[in-house]
Order: sequence, then structure tokens, then C-alpha cells
Amino acid sequence: MYSSIATVCLSGSLEEKVDAIAQAGFEGLELFENDLTAFTGTPREAGELVRSRGLKLVTLQPFRDFEGLQGHARERAFDRAEHKFDLMEELGTDLLMTCSTVHPDSLPGLSRAADDFYELGERAARRNMRVAYEALAWGRHIHDYRDSWEVVRRAAHSSVGLVLDTFHIFSRQTELGTIGRIPGDRIFLVQTADAPRLSMDHLSWSRHYRCFPGQGELQMDSFMAMLQETRYDGPLSHEIFNDVFRMGHSDQTARDGLRSYHLLRSMQDDSGIPAPQPIESVAFLEIAVEPADLVPLRELLSALGMACVGRHHTLNAERWAAGDVNLVLNTEAGFTGRVPGRDATAITAIGLKVSNAYEAFKRADKLGYDIIEPEEVGASHRMSALRNVDGSLSYIIDDSQLSRTWDREFPVDVQPIPGGALVDIDHISVALSYHDYLSLMLQYRAIFQLEITPSFDVTDPRGLIQSQVLQNYNGRFRLALNASASPNTASNRFVRQYGGSGIHHVALRTESMRATSAALQQAGTQVLPIPGNYYRDLAARFDLPAQTKTWMQDHHILFDQDGSGEFHQLYAQQLAHQAFFFELVQRDGYQGLGAPNAFVRVTAQQRLEAETLAAHMDGNDLDTRHHNTDESAS
Repeated sequence: MYSSIATVCLSGSLEEKVDAIAQAGFEGLELFENDLTAFTGTPREAGELVRSRGLKLVTLQPFRDFEGLQGHARERAFDRAEHKFDLMEELGTDLLMTCSTVHPDSLPGLSRAADDFYELGERAARRNMRVAYEALAWGRHIHDYRDSWEVVRRAAHSSVGLVLDTFHIFSRQTELGTIGRIPGDRIFLVQTADAPRLSMDHLSWSRHYRCFPGQGELQMDSFMAMLQETRYDGPLSHEIFNDVFRMGHSDQTARDGLRSYHLLRSMQDDSGIPAPQPIESVAFLEIAVEPADLVPLRELLSALGMACVGRHHTLNAERWAAGDVNLVLNTEAGFTGRVPGRDATAITAIGLKVSNAYEAFKRADKLGYDIIEPEEVGASHRMSALRNVDGSLSYIIDDSQLSRTWDREFPVDVQPIPGGALVDIDHISVALSYHDYLSLMLQYRAIFQLEITPSFDVTDPRGLIQSQVLQNYNGRFRLALNASASPNTASNRFVRQYGGSGIHHVALRTESMRATSAALQQAGTQVLPIPGNYYRDLAARFDLPAQTKTWMQDHHILFDQDGSGEFHQLYAQQLAHQAFFFELVQRDGYQGLGAPNAFVRVTAQQRLEAETLAAHMDGNDLDTRHHNTDESAS
């Protein structure tokens, strides 16, 4: 098989699309006819454009509403086909992709359709061309690949073959077993698309929500296993209709598309690509600290029971730890992980612990991800990393590497790691643009063995935030991806304020919320104030002892429960230049992330932000008035 992508997947002009596809490293492309219609050159020039970039023009598509017609309408359908063959001769491609009809006057019948395709095959063969037939999920009579295969089989013409499209197959929940019994040489084209599982009509679902394999929830591995049975050896081509792709960066989309192609190939036995590695836990987070935030950040971590357990031997960097939580505070202005243009206390690197780092990097390299070696960036440690779509780094390490890194890199003022209530990093949330959301989703799911939760909406006072969680087999790694179409939701305000996507929320797990909240209160740490109405609602929703409710309200703790257990949440206020915030959680069997409380939390954060801004403006006005008074007195 070889890699291909339909031009409809990308934004931009035909020239821009072809350039992006070629630069990403694809071998072929499908030309969507709308792109040809809008092209200012001739069809021959369009074909030359494709070939000049080293690409094969796989097919012209789509040819619609062909089969099942009578009389003049049938004659007209064949006339239209001849016009397409003329175009294809000029373009320099031999394959016309035809999708099952939705024409209101078309008649049912597999034999009738087979007769039509036999005649079309005869016409194509006279011009050294071929026709590939696809079952649309919303086709008028044929919407099942088994029926389109039966049409191809009955037509029994060497110039007529089958198209298999994963979206149309999965959206109809059609069984896959028949695929393995189709001869590979009768399949002329395989189109791939993933999608979230949604309850809506097939056409709307297809036109707006398709995504690359690895970004959705369909069982692409099962399809690829069946495809391998056929011994198909033609183009494996993405066909994605997606609103985000249409308005995103074509080069980013194309790169993700090729990585997705490699992910699909890795699902087959002969790929030579190592199996995905499970992430065991978050080994550390590296924080670029603005000087004004260093002291208050140290005070916050101390209140949480963490301690500075080592300092870097050459850099202004400290390792803070408690339990399995490790944070590196780095105040170096120019260190590698800093995101250009982000002048804030921000999380710039994440350490991901796996059982075999070498195998994980080998897989990442095979899938087309860039690996950053320490010597390339002048780092003294020996950890390799991936560059994330937001500019941050993901270090992939195993136990032996981690121990050596701490011993070698942070040997100054070494202290024992304190015990206490703090256990580990429970989850991390990332605020992303929609395009970055899909890119990061693909990266983590392609390289690592992770489960995906169904997508859900988080209610924000200023819109909806789409959220989806990636987690490992035992729940010790959870990554929440958040994106929103509304410009002023919390996630989009982060993206806008800090110059792009990034981690905006770190949840630390405690074994005792009572002990942790008491320590924060004793240290005078500012926490996010939660309104009293929340606790009145809490009393109505849950059968909680009065003393427990009072304790929660006094310490501004949020609460939820599900069928597996209970969940407590507490939020620290952000520092002056801090791009992210800390959450403290106690998880007693609970499986979620406290989504029912998100609206209250986000509203409280926005209220506090507005009050802080108002106080700052009032302070500036007061300074101005004092300055004017001083001038008058002089």
C-alpha cells in the first residue's frame, strides 16, 4: 500500500494543498473536483502541478448519481461520465471514483446497477481507464459496502472495482467480516476516516466531524486487520470532511495526515513498527518561572507539603517533590523548553514514564514525529524528547533514566523526599485551539497505549468547551484535552492570552483533603472562593452530614460522586504571572474529573479575575490622582 490523501481534507487553493501534501511526504492524492473547478489553470496544468511535486494523481472524485436511471436521464448520466473521462485524460489519471446514487428518480436493484456499471466499465476500458464504486452511508438504495461489492461482482468487468470507505462502513455499524473475503485486486481504492461517536444523521456527521484515524473513536484496527486479509496493495487514502481542517493550517493537517497513515500501517502485522507503549505515570513537570512568581510559588508548594530536594548543578533550577510528584522550577530565561513569546510562569515540559523508552522513541520516529536529542539543544541531561504542537516538550523516560537524571542533574543541597498527604499527579488539562486539539490527540494515541473517553461538553459561562480524556490502563495518567469554538471561554482565553495552546491546569492527588486544606489555610494560601449557593445545592443533591458540608464550605471544597466513589476538589488561586493553576483532588474510587463542578469553578475564576483587574485599575487611577495632586502642590 502507499500513502494518499484527498485534497478536500485541506484548506487553501489547489496549489497550496498540493504543496502541503508533497512537503508532508505523501505519495499520492485524490483530486476533489471542486478544487479542479476553482483552479485557474487547465486540467492538464493541474495534472502537471501534481506530478511536478512528485505525487501520483490517484483519482478524480466524486462522480455522483449515476446508476439506476432510465431513458434520457440514463443517457445523460453516461454523457456526464464521458466528460469526466475527457478531464481524466487531460489530468493524467486513470481512475474515476463513483459514489452510490441519491437521485430521487433512481430505481433499486443490484442487477440493474451492475448492468449500468458493466456498460460504464466498457466505456472506461476503451479509454484505458477504470471506475471505482463506493457505497455512501446515505445512499438511496445502496448504503452498505456488501451491496456495492455485489454490484461490482455481478458487473464482472476488469475496469470496475470497489471503494471501501471506513466512515461509511462504521457509521452504518456494518460487520467487517465480509471484507476479508473480497479479492484485493477487486478493490481499487481504500479511503480512511475516523470520527467521534455521535447520534445524528449520517450526512451531517460525515460532512462536519470526520477526522484522521487516531483522532476519533472508530475501530480502525479491526478494519485494517480485515483489509490485510484481502492482500490489497493500492492507495490507502484519507478522505476527511472536517470544519476544523477547512479553516486550519494545511501544512499541519497534511503532516498529521501522514502520521495517521503510518499509524494505520502499524496496525498490520508486517509494519515493522513497535507496539505502542503504555504510559505508567507523569514523572515530572518542568515549569518556566517568572522571577516575580518564584517566592510565592515556593510558598505554595511548601504549604502543599512539598520540599526542594535538590538544585541543578549549573542552572537556576530546583527540584521540588513529595510522594510521586516532581516539579522542576526553572528560572533560566533562555532554556530549551520555553515557548517563544510566552512570558509567563508556564509548564514547558512533561516527563512521561514508560517501561521501555527506546521502543517508544522508535515507534515515534516510524510514525514521523520529530525527536529532539539533548545534544541538539545543548542540554546537559541525556533525555530525548518530542516537540509537542504547543511548543512544549514531552520527555519519554524509564525508571533507570529518571534516577540517573535526578542524581546527575540535581546534586546540590539534596534532601529526602517528604512524605505526607500528597500522592501523585492525578491529571493534566491542556487548553488548545481546535486544530491543535486534534493534532495532540493523534500524537498521544499514535505513540502510546491509551484509552479514550467519549467526548463531552463542559459548560463555561461564555460558551461550551469540548473535552476528551486520554488515560492509561490503571488511571495513573490522565490527560484532558479542551477546545472551544466560543472565543471567550476559559480555554480560548488561555490560548489567546498566552500565545497558543498549552497546559493550563494541573491536578495533584492527596490522600487527605482535610489535611491538605488545613495546611493551606494555616499557611494563609489563597484558594478559589466558591459561593454559598453551591453548598445549598450540594446539600440537596447529596446526603452529606451537616458537619461535612460545613467543612467543605469553610474550605471552599467542591464535591461529586459517581457509581464508583467520591471526589473532592480544591483550587489554589493563580499567581500574578502564572499561566496555569493547581487543583487538589481526593479520589476515592471516583472515575471522572469532576465535570459537573466545572461551571461553578470557571465562573468563580472569571469573577476573581474580573475583581483583580478592577482592583488593579482602581489602583492605577489612585496613583494617577496622587500624581496629579503632587504636581498641583508643586
